Amino acid sequence: METSKIREPFVRGSFYKMKNKSSILEKVFLICFEYYNRSINSSTGKVKNPKEILRDFDFELKKQPETEATLLSDIQSYLQLTPNTLTPNFSNQLFSGLNQYALAGDWLTSVTNTTMATFEVSPIGTLIEKKIIEHLNQMIGWDAGDGTMATGGSNANMIALLVARNKMFPEIKMKGQLNHKLTIFVSEDAHYSFEKAANILGIGLNQVKKIYTNVNGEMDVSHLEESIIASIAEGECPFFVAATSGSTVLGSFDPINLIYEITKKYNLWFHVDGAWGGSVLVSSKHRHLLDGIKNVDSMTWDTHKMIGTGLMSSFFLTKHFGSLRLSNNIGGEDYIFHESETSEWDSGPSSLQCGRRNDALKVWLVWRSLGDFGIERQIDGLFDMAVKARDMINKYKELELMYEPSSLNICFRFRSTHEVNALNKEIRFRLLKEGTFFVNIATRKNETFFRLIIVHPELNEIHLESLFSAIVRLGIKIEDEQSSYLLKN
Repeated sequence: METSKIREPFVRGSFYKMKNKSSILEKVFLICFEYYNRSINSSTGKVKNPKEILRDFDFELKKQPETEATLLSDIQSYLQLTPNTLTPNFSNQLFSGLNQYALAGDWLTSVTNTTMATFEVSPIGTLIEKKIIEHLNQMIGWDAGDGTMATGGSNANMIALLVARNKMFPEIKMKGQLNHKLTIFVSEDAHYSFEKAANILGIGLNQVKKIYTNVNGEMDVSHLEESIIASIAEGECPFFVAATSGSTVLGSFDPINLIYEITKKYNLWFHVDGAWGGSVLVSSKHRHLLDGIKNVDSMTWDTHKMIGTGLMSSFFLTKHFGSLRLSNNIGGEDYIFHESETSEWDSGPSSLQCGRRNDALKVWLVWRSLGDFGIERQIDGLFDMAVKARDMINKYKELELMYEPSSLNICFRFRSTHEVNALNKEIRFRLLKEGTFFVNIATRKNETFFRLIIVHPELNEIHLESLFSAIVRLGIKIEDEQSSYLLKN
């Protein structure tokens, strides 16, 4: 049999045979295609509680198979009951929208169903991921860096801790932590994933030292040095400092150059959590927010956020080539990582995972479709829109800007003479019930406010004006209700 015929994905007439056997894929593709096209101009959808969803959706797994019609109905119900994250009215998370090439990449990844563990099973995927990592490393300023994709920014931060620990204390990999009382340092506004990682790696929650931040949410470098000195005096082993580039609540960027001087002085691993803000490196106008990044040891970068490459598109990057494989290469040679001319290309030994889907493809397709310049224009557009959002809030007498924006997080609240925190929570609750907008709230230093994320590439002033008007309308209505209640009672 000829090799070309073996590798041919569809011989003549095979698609039609598949259609005759089952038309489910064609129908589901059409459903997804229509959903994608209409979602950008749709509302976010009304948020329901678990009891309502359990009432409206059949979750039961039964002995007898369901009909195709029932399964298609299930698919439609799933879409109806899931919040629409593709519309510019969704500004709840640090992502919104989905580039069409990212969706295409996801479909291709699913239909090929490969694993990234070995080059022989995923040859193109392996080379694509390596090329993306090389490109990101060059943007950081590392000519010979290393990296891997992870299942999210939290996982990438854990990999950073693991690699740093095994690099600085190589005996721990074989013998365990023994008498090492390791300590790590993060800002009080850092992501909670560092505490999760400390728990998983056996470092301990008490060994995560929280460093003060200033009014803008930036790490206090003097307090960092004081904390390191105190840790050493206690007989502990300080080894890791994480700066945040784009904090979750305020969008703040810690001062990398100043922190680097401290880590260099005390010989600590310096990691930057750029899950949110890392993409500013693509913008010549805004990359100054990460000044000094080439000096750090490692970095987390999520492209599914500012660039819109779809969940999950997370990268752990390090300038220490080979440190990932040294830290994670444990077994598997007897059945999967065989000696061959391509074994050095296997990514499995450098990963915490064995089976791993090809998430690199969607990132590569998006980047190819936009180029560095297209991504730069997209990011610059988001920053311009953030300025407009701030200025619009300042024009409303009913709204109050809580912090001057550092980047794309706009923190504000409805002013009130009543219990202001509870009122803003109630406004959000009613917004979600109405189903037009999906925006989050946050509480910092005992103050609750809206945390608007400017991240959808097609967000404009009309969307923002509609959101702010809805918040003001609901705030006034709730205050009137509260005043009426007090008068009656």
